[in-house]
Amino acid sequence: MSARDRRSERAAVAFAGRGHPNVTASHDKTLELTRDSGITRRATCVVGIASTHDDRALRALRGRVEIELECDGQRDDLTATISPFFLGDPSLVIRRGPGLRARTFAFDASKTAADLDRALIARIAAAEHAVDVTIRVLDREATPGALFVVSLPIGNDADLAPRAVEVLERVDLVLAEDTRRLHALEQRVGITAARAISYHEHNEAERVDGVLAQLRRGARVALVSDAGTPLFSDPGYVVVSRAVAEGIAVSPVPGPSAAVAVLAACGLRVDRFVFAGFLPRQSARRRQAVSELTGLGCAVVCYESAARLAATLTDVAAVRPDWQVCVGREVTKVFEEFRRGTAEELARAYAAEKPLGECTLVIAPPAGAHPDAEGAGWNDDVDAMLRSLLAQGVPASTLAQALRAIPGVGRNQAYARVLALGDEAPREQ
Repeated sequence: MSARDRRSERAAVAFAGRGHPNVTASHDKTLELTRDSGITRRATCVVGIASTHDDRALRALRGRVEIELECDGQRDDLTATISPFFLGDPSLVIRRGPGLRARTFAFDASKTAADLDRALIARIAAAEHAVDVTIRVLDREATPGALFVVSLPIGNDADLAPRAVEVLERVDLVLAEDTRRLHALEQRVGITAARAISYHEHNEAERVDGVLAQLRRGARVALVSDAGTPLFSDPGYVVVSRAVAEGIAVSPVPGPSAAVAVLAACGLRVDRFVFAGFLPRQSARRRQAVSELTGLGCAVVCYESAARLAATLTDVAAVRPDWQVCVGREVTKVFEEFRRGTAEELARAYAAEKPLGECTLVIAPPAGAHPDAEGAGWNDDVDAMLRSLLAQGVPASTLAQALRAIPGVGRNQAYARVLALGDEAPREQ
């Protein structure tokens, strides 16, 4: 059996295109085949137009491949590695560089447009000759797949991004927090996602090994939660962290997030913020958490159930009575509501109304607060006193210990502030 016959037995995809008088094939980094029916002389990477390639067939290819181009009896070939990020594209871009993601069909190519046989390029450019392309798998297990972390709408289905639709429909597997909710979304927006399995906090540990095994074999996998962006108080950390640890590519598909949405619309100072997820259910622990989080001196964004909203706001008011709060409820939904004020004001209002729905809180320092404040009692007078004591030789450790008496000031923050002021303070002679 000849070498050509042995190659033909391997997994292969064949399609056709045609040449064009503007083909110059002088690009030394890429090579491209496109479904477009015309090109300009500036498209120096294009070696075939009007391509009939089938995205589904190409997505089945894995690992290292041989790409053969033939036109009117002239032939040349190159090798490249199929990108795990390829989900289909009107143009097949084959790049010289390693591991490139966006708009890449294959990478680490042995040849570019400029390296192809000049006799072949002359035939392609001489007239609209047929260009036949055959792609054969050489090493299917050469590269692992990719994990896509996909954001879904938090209430308004129109927020589903086109790229998210593409990923959901074209990956090999979808990990869904609740497959029923995913299927309901599919029906509402008119898409058909790939095969989905449940992946939630109760089965994450038992599912992850099987998912990682598929990713190692080259699978393209999408991770979604019920709404918003996975891992933000939703499952997904285990598979993402394991994939990263094994060197498997993880790619975000950005989109809706309740935390970011409310931060953007709250009207408070949020140039610095910390995301706290859900606060503790018990009042004492919740107050402690609020004290520690707000002690960082920046805005805090957290989620809360409507049933606990008034109680949580009461605890915030007890710890930070002068801080401002914005509550975003049912964001992007029909009954979307934003309310702003002090925690005490909002606690009284919601205690009387008993609200429904999903809530996001932003808790922010007063507008005039010291930009470096670590706690509500930290101000310019305290800084001045610290500088004076440091100048008199009082040990930084003693002052840092004293600062911890200020509500919300932690050990690390106290030491960091004293050391920063120590660098500014002049020493007595």
